[in-house]
Amino acid sequence: MHLKMIRERVLDTPLVKALPESMQQRFVMILLWVSETRDTSRCEKLFVQGDHDTGTGCVILEGMVQVRTEEKPDVVKHVEAPDVLGEVQLFTPQGQRSATVEVVVGGTVLSFVWRELGAAAQQLYTEEEMATLKRIIAQSAWRREENLFGNAKKR
Repeated sequence: MHLKMIRERVLDTPLVKALPESMQQRFVMILLWVSETRDTSRCEKLFVQGDHDTGTGCVILEGMVQVRTEEKPDVVKHVEAPDVLGEVQLFTPQGQRSATVEVVVGGTVLSFVWRELGAAAQQLYTEEEMATLKRIIAQSAWRREENLFGNAKKR
């Protein structure tokens, strides 16, 4: 996948679209600095519910994943590219994964560590912009929980 297409796909994610326009291009640049592009295969698990990891996130550039939880195993939701995943973990107790995410249609993802993304963002964003970024990431996490499983915690 060419860099221009990656940039376009990242700009088309709901999380980036929610950012003020003045922050969007810089967010893409930051994400590209701290991420690695990799191909995914059908049945590959990107995240496993309950796992503790290093705070990774990913942008699905191509493909589709299914999301399910142990609490509601018969409820399966699909997320198509482009979208950002992994933000819910930032707001869960002990940083645990809140769902299992498995690739249904292989494609390409950008993998990154949220902490590294935040550190890089602090270099390019003002304090006010950082507060906006954190707010939008939190809103994205709660919206995803609500949309996928109807169990978002009210804030």
